[in-house]
Amino acid sequence: MANRRLLSIVLSAVAGLGGTLALGPPAAASGPPPMAVYAAPGVAAPPGNPCTRPRPCSLSQAQQRVRHLLDTGVGNHRDIVVQLAGGTYYLAAPLAFGPQDSGRNGHTVTWQPATGAAVTISGGRPLRPAWQPTAPGSKIVTATVPAGLDFDGLFVNGQRQILARYPNYDPDAARLQGSTSLADLERESAKWSDPSTALVRAMHCGDWGSVSFTVSGRTGDGLALHYVGDNNRPQDCGLTKGNGPGRIGPAMAENVKEELDAPGEWYYDRASGQLRYYPPEGTDLSAATVETAEQNQLITMTGTSAANPVHDIALRGLHLTATHRTLFTSPFEADAKGDWAVVRKGAVSLKNAADISVTGSFFDQLGGNGVFLDSYNRHNTISDNKFESDGATDVQIVGSPSAVRDYSANYYDNVAVTDTAPGPKTDDYPRDILVRNNLMQNMGRFEKQSSGVNISMSADVTVDGNTISDSPRACLNIEDGTWGGHDIKNNDLFNCVEETGDNGSVNVWGRGRFWASSGNNTLAPGTSFEGSTGTALSDAQARHLMKLDVVRPITIQHNRFWHAGDWAIDLDDGSSHFRLLDNLILKGGIKLRDGYERTVRNNLLVDGSIYEQVSHSDCGDVVEHNITLGPQAYNNVLNNPVTAKYGVDRNLFWNDHYPVYVNPDGSGNEALSADGATINTQSAWVRAGMDPHSLVADPKFSAADPLGSYDFTVGADSPAASLGYANFPMTGFGSAGGPLPPKAVFAYGPGSGGPANGMIVQPEMLMGATATNIPSLAVQSSLGLTKPYGLYLPTVPQGSYAAQNGLKTGDDITAVNGTSVTDDRNTFWLSYNKLAPGAPITLTVRRGQADVTVRLAKTQESEVLNNTSGVVYTNTGAPSSGWIWRGSSAGGANSYLDDIWATQNVGDSWSLTFYGTGIDIISETNTDEGDVDLTLDGAPYRTVSFVTPTRQYQSTVATVSGLQPGVHTITGTMKNGSYLIVDAFRTHP
Repeated sequence: MANRRLLSIVLSAVAGLGGTLALGPPAAASGPPPMAVYAAPGVAAPPGNPCTRPRPCSLSQAQQRVRHLLDTGVGNHRDIVVQLAGGTYYLAAPLAFGPQDSGRNGHTVTWQPATGAAVTISGGRPLRPAWQPTAPGSKIVTATVPAGLDFDGLFVNGQRQILARYPNYDPDAARLQGSTSLADLERESAKWSDPSTALVRAMHCGDWGSVSFTVSGRTGDGLALHYVGDNNRPQDCGLTKGNGPGRIGPAMAENVKEELDAPGEWYYDRASGQLRYYPPEGTDLSAATVETAEQNQLITMTGTSAANPVHDIALRGLHLTATHRTLFTSPFEADAKGDWAVVRKGAVSLKNAADISVTGSFFDQLGGNGVFLDSYNRHNTISDNKFESDGATDVQIVGSPSAVRDYSANYYDNVAVTDTAPGPKTDDYPRDILVRNNLMQNMGRFEKQSSGVNISMSADVTVDGNTISDSPRACLNIEDGTWGGHDIKNNDLFNCVEETGDNGSVNVWGRGRFWASSGNNTLAPGTSFEGSTGTALSDAQARHLMKLDVVRPITIQHNRFWHAGDWAIDLDDGSSHFRLLDNLILKGGIKLRDGYERTVRNNLLVDGSIYEQVSHSDCGDVVEHNITLGPQAYNNVLNNPVTAKYGVDRNLFWNDHYPVYVNPDGSGNEALSADGATINTQSAWVRAGMDPHSLVADPKFSAADPLGSYDFTVGADSPAASLGYANFPMTGFGSAGGPLPPKAVFAYGPGSGGPANGMIVQPEMLMGATATNIPSLAVQSSLGLTKPYGLYLPTVPQGSYAAQNGLKTGDDITAVNGTSVTDDRNTFWLSYNKLAPGAPITLTVRRGQADVTVRLAKTQESEVLNNTSGVVYTNTGAPSSGWIWRGSSAGGANSYLDDIWATQNVGDSWSLTFYGTGIDIISETNTDEGDVDLTLDGAPYRTVSFVTPTRQYQSTVATVSGLQPGVHTITGTMKNGSYLIVDAFRTHP
């Protein structure tokens, strides 16, 4: 492509990733030297050309020459090297290799640049536009190029330009490099002369990747959108393939002529061949090279079957660029029960392939995936490459559903187990794959459910010594547990999950046969397993069944992470049979959710916590010999440490003498170390058997500046050593010469165990259960919610009215009698409080990661409603004036549930709508409070005094009684005094 000097510099940098990159033929162990075949760009040699250095061939002729040499037996005795002369090879179709192009008898066919040459393989074509101003004084220029071309990428001087879009491109924007609401987008579309050219990319409603649409026109005041399927969780957003728009997040539109209004933007009219362009300032169009992106793939290697693979081919030192986006033009296929859907294409695509290597190459600004290993692949190597600004995932390693027993394509498809045999059922999956020493940056420019490496339905994949950064989602994703044996080691992963939410730098799902989102893991009728026949699996049976999919453990060892979210290592839904060893986590934590047999040993967390979520009984998890710094050691959700039987011990905690907290089960924080120096042996955590021999102590790092040097080696006198912690190398992370992650910051401080999202999570009482709103991202994630909606029940005691009527600890009420409950808890209470005692209630409840229905009758007993339970306040949120909420540490202590609402503004009011025959008003009273005017059902009722000689808590300051049974509203308005305080209310049935 253009700017050959720049390309040479880039290829030199790629070579530096592995120390050296020899572009000559690999040395043969013995025998004659390799046979050379020569090719050059732009050559149309006559038939019979021998493809020599003086008389080179085209790529296709070189391929035919190689086949001839193989067929005549040359390849049986020696390697063959195709030497490519420097320049750009524009492909009119992918260069397709099959079994007939394979090396023979252990010899290899290598395609590589000639010595010193810079070789580009391009999926586009050069254009020769004669630019003219579109109109006098316009900065937009126009040229006529061939009509009927299919390109969605335009490169000027080797750099991708911007397809005309709304809103304009902003590299610093949080989502989609600039986005707006769908409503705004549809208003904007009213000025488009032809909306059917538009392509709409949007964020998934849960911020879990992207969702994308073609447009067939306008309908009414909106756009006729058609979902193309680039996410495997469309149901969350009300989407089905081909339809739209559902409930989508931020959105943008591109390929619209009227939106060409910013430097770098372009638009091509396919029918007329008219190309419009807004050149950035300083662009010399007279000397600029202009190229398209048209081919979906550049090089394909496809065998006829696993028994007849393409094999023993090497690609070395190539610059691969300018592929068409597959996002809107190729079908997406679901990975196994995961959140991902993939297009099985890449710039380099391997299927039924063995002993293939792709090394020392530069994957540059591709429209889709870089390398795709599809179905049967074996002993293939992807090493010493650079991947930069690709449209989707850099390396996809994805087996075929045909190899999976009881395959389930979608998260919501709960397929009962019919097959209890171990391992894969066919050979159509990758295994023994090596991804090593690659530099991967800025992937997922167009598809936001993307990673540096994605692994699905595969076995024994080694990802070693790569630097992966600046990903919109996980930097490395393992889509399912089948079939284990992966070795993730020596990698540097940072600035991941930059454009989405609720994901880790390494993200894993373990949605194998044992796992179901509803928590109802069943055998199909007639299927027998471990003593069960056609019934739900016990935890012990599920744990055993798990190992029939994750046949060998997956190891994540000696990696370095910097992650801005809660969990750098996210072992999500059912992730099982893992070993997490010797990892340095500069920022971020470790999440273990809903699985079995995860060992977390000898890791160092500089700024992060360990999370256990939705634990099974006797789950086999071990957490030992780790160092955790900062105030929050553990932050668990929906689990019972007693029944889970974690092996948690001999860990070191340090918060620079400040307290260290643990949230044992999601119900709230307690001090694991109140003094910051000793373990609180009376804490529920320790009494449950966790950390009985762990310590709170300074780890005593050896380096004078561990933050600046990235060296957190502990000294010989470190108390961590006495606990079994062993130093591991603080070097050897990432690709050779790769960039460094951001530096760590010690998160020492008082902490509180409270939520970091600013929400009021003060508990309320509901039918004997404790209720809050969603208190944290950890809880939201554990429930699989796209937003923090609902009234969450962290504790439902046995024997309570709530438990007797079917509610359980960890339930999240998302609707009451058909009325949705949002992130505002009052959306529940405003409906609930109007119901008569004994009235039927239908609750939609999020339980696990599925919705269930609970039907009950409202209690006929009197209820105490907290000040947050349906009370509406005027003028809220100003610290110096208006209503503010105060918890136990800021004035609410000793009140009901240790919280109050308070105001100092005369004229401020509160109101509560309830069903009953009366109500008691409960409040704190004191000398500095005053009179309150009450109104009942909109009419003046009476004035009551909140003044007492001394401070009194939970006083009944007023009682309203004798009302007709029904819905009533009482309002209180501050008449005088310095304070008005609202604590609680007691209803009269």
